[in-house]
Amino acid sequence: MAVNNKKPVKIGLPKGLFYFQHHILWENFFKNMGCNVVVSEDTNKDILDYGVKYCSNETCLPVKVFHGHVYSLKDKVDYMFVPRYTSVDKNEYTCPKFCGLPDMTMLNLKKQIKILEVRLHLDQSPDQTLNSLYEISDILNVKYNNVVDAFNKALNLYNEDQKNGITSLVANGNRMIAVLGHPYVIYDDYLSMKLINKLKSRNINVLTPINLEYETKRKNAYPFQGKVFWDTGFDNLGSAFTFAEDENVNGIIYLTSFACGVDSLIIEFIERRLKESYSIPFLKLTLDEHSGETGFDTRIEAFLDMIG
Repeated sequence: MAVNNKKPVKIGLPKGLFYFQHHILWENFFKNMGCNVVVSEDTNKDILDYGVKYCSNETCLPVKVFHGHVYSLKDKVDYMFVPRYTSVDKNEYTCPKFCGLPDMTMLNLKKQIKILEVRLHLDQSPDQTLNSLYEISDILNVKYNNVVDAFNKALNLYNEDQKNGITSLVANGNRMIAVLGHPYVIYDDYLSMKLINKLKSRNINVLTPINLEYETKRKNAYPFQGKVFWDTGFDNLGSAFTFAEDENVNGIIYLTSFACGVDSLIIEFIERRLKESYSIPFLKLTLDEHSGETGFDTRIEAFLDMIG
């Protein structure tokens, strides 16, 4: 039990950014230590409005929404969990906003919250993770060995879950569309305007980067195989060209948020190579806080009509 064996500490887990890939890891990590995990609500208009109010204009939509989730939890928890992601594998780096997310969140919310962070820099400084676990041990008054054990158990669950997402590309007579983009955009129903559900409601099979093996995406991430690059860049480049080569995939939709620096480069590479080497239809949909669903749906309908 955390903090002097009194009532469990409440840990806030904002439902944005890292949540969509790693919620199983972090939820179980804190539960394994006896903490109560409070996850924010699904993204909605209020959360978006909070984010726009408390985050700087220059940031992308998902970062603004993350701030909205944090604000929605600030009076409900003892600590807010905001990890500091720098790199999650060798030669792979995250968006710069992830590197400074704890500091940005604290400053934008005027120090109204207490933050717990775990640092992940697996390319250059993997020891940072163990050091940050030691700091959590001290803050929550949990033995360090117990914190490490809680983390390792949660990591094992996460790794098993990742394997379950991989699937083979098998045609069943229905059209098949690949949806690319950052997980915190394509899996957030509010930000994505339920794109995946809308496609499935039309009897379309939907594939995303999670359905492909890690090695496959890295091998096909032209022209950055074997180089230092962004992790989501590897995922989306490799997925785009893997899907483009499969005759079962009828089209690719890339869902991006306005002002995303990573996507501004990734999409350019994808569009150019698809035009040069493939004949698969490609649709780019750009979102910001002013995007309207009617125009969004119209573009999807036109794309689906084009692929037949």
